[in-house]
Amino acid sequence: MSAEDAAAKLDNDRAPEAEARGEQPARWLVACLLASLVGMGAAADLSVLHWQVHNVPGHVSFCAINDTVNCDTVAMSKYSMLLGMPISTWAVLFFGLLTALSIWGLADRRSAWPWGLLAPLNAVAVGLSAMLFLISEAVIHAYCIMCITLYTINAVTAVFCVLGQRRAGLPARAGASLVLLALLAATGLFAAFFTSCTAVSPWPVLVLGAAGLAGLAAVNLPPSTGLGSLGRLGRALGADLGRIFRRPALGAGLIVLAACVLVAALIVSPLLYEKEPRVGSTCDESAAQLIAGGIEAIGHGQTPEGWHWIGAEHPEVVAVEYSDYECPYCRKAHEIVRRVVRENKDWLRLIHVQMPLDQACNPALKRPFHRHACDCALGAICAAEQGAFWPMNDRLFLRRGGLGPDGLAELAAEMGLDEAAFRDCMQSDAARARLQADLAECARLKLRPATPTFRVGGRMVRGLKDAAWWRRAVQYFREQRRRPRGERG
Repeated sequence: MSAEDAAAKLDNDRAPEAEARGEQPARWLVACLLASLVGMGAAADLSVLHWQVHNVPGHVSFCAINDTVNCDTVAMSKYSMLLGMPISTWAVLFFGLLTALSIWGLADRRSAWPWGLLAPLNAVAVGLSAMLFLISEAVIHAYCIMCITLYTINAVTAVFCVLGQRRAGLPARAGASLVLLALLAATGLFAAFFTSCTAVSPWPVLVLGAAGLAGLAAVNLPPSTGLGSLGRLGRALGADLGRIFRRPALGAGLIVLAACVLVAALIVSPLLYEKEPRVGSTCDESAAQLIAGGIEAIGHGQTPEGWHWIGAEHPEVVAVEYSDYECPYCRKAHEIVRRVVRENKDWLRLIHVQMPLDQACNPALKRPFHRHACDCALGAICAAEQGAFWPMNDRLFLRRGGLGPDGLAELAAEMGLDEAAFRDCMQSDAARARLQADLAECARLKLRPATPTFRVGGRMVRGLKDAAWWRRAVQYFREQRRRPRGERG
């Protein structure tokens, strides 16, 4: 029997059962279509958020609420990408496929198509959602609200699919069993790949696995009519695949179109992301050049007051920077000044003083502003304890998301620092006292809580200036210093 004849026979067998129940054939397809459209929109929005976190320095998304509920931390994790494309973009393609199948089913009301395809596709989506949730819970230790929204949509669509399969003449337990098996497969794969790490708690896996097994047992009682129903679902899947190729040209065209869309997404997606070199990888050399050549071939050290400097060992001109790592204008200003310092490294020095615009540590702020600025300042202070102030400084200015304590600890580990010592330092009174000393200096100078601010030649410079302005300014102050005291302007 040909695939076309098998599909037609199965449709004829299914239709009387659905008709006998008096169901509205389109009801659950419409529900799946609406859920797919909502999922596609949410996934597209999450893809934009993912791009912003990775490409806009200092960007903090609306759902970076705290250390636990933080989309930025999840987006910065290596588990947010698959084959160079964000998981959220894969979700856009998946929900697009569900949307197309649902519309096709609504257009072909005479048959039970496409429940044989929708059921296994959605079961896989539920399994992947469980896997990603376990990674968030046990590995990243942070949750993404938008991700959980997608997981919920997958779960709701699974219910629609189970109910809709009755239209295909299939028992509801077949679809429910498929979803629960996917859930068990996800927990098993997670256990195999992640729980060997001592930092990962096995309890989420045990709880989810036990729930899946209990559900599978309950759905398939008695066993004689339970798991055997999956065979009927398999035949339905075969019939639906046969339907696609009833017209070989149409089937081949659809496969080619889907492949082209996927390949285009895989090629274009990585091009949208700026490359961020990581220490500990093959990009070590380029990572050292992140901001104006890093610390290569230039002096750096610490003043008696405890502030870190870079540039001239015995400076003629000193520029003091009061800055915030979450401020994008601070990053631009810092890059410009560092470049000018390197050009004049024999006589020009830059000193960095922390001035985070964050209510959590800065009493000058009366409302929340830069949510992780205090964490970043403490991160730089703690990196300095391991002799890596300027490397951490550069990476913090260029960091895109992942600015909470866990994200900073991960960054410290990537830099080759002692992660445990770094975490302890972030919680220590000594680090907080060092930060408060910087803020006390800002208060002593009566600096407004606005960044970037510089003090050079005894004068305050506020806001972003270009490199030409800084070259003229530092040269002017150098000439002023060389003049006899009575001739200085």
